[in-house]
Amino acid sequence: MKILIVDGDETQLSVLARGLETRGLEVVPTHFGDGALSLYKKDGPWTFVLSDYRFIPCREIKDGVELVTAIHMINPFQQMGLITANPKEAREKLPQALQHVPVLRKPFRIEQ
Repeated sequence: MKILIVDGDETQLSVLARGLETRGLEVVPTHFGDGALSLYKKDGPWTFVLSDYRFIPCREIKDGVELVTAIHMINPFQQMGLITANPKEAREKLPQALQHVPVLRKPFRIEQ
């Protein structure tokens, strides 16, 4: 299984990637939304895309909602999820077509 993870917090990204890799998953981590979208266009689809709601804004992708929306436009069947300290805010920003996307509250257990 190949998972793309986006998180602006280097420590959290590293811990999450290591936790998933120890479970036998192939993880590609990135800190930026533009980089994640570029990786998706180049190497997608992925088994799962997991994005933080907030990360360092870039030129094209400013947050996790914009990222999952852009990926959905490319592949409406891509499985994705968001992680955030404020799930209500992230959920409210998701377009209607993406209301099914799981939003996990930070901190969370790797099993989730």
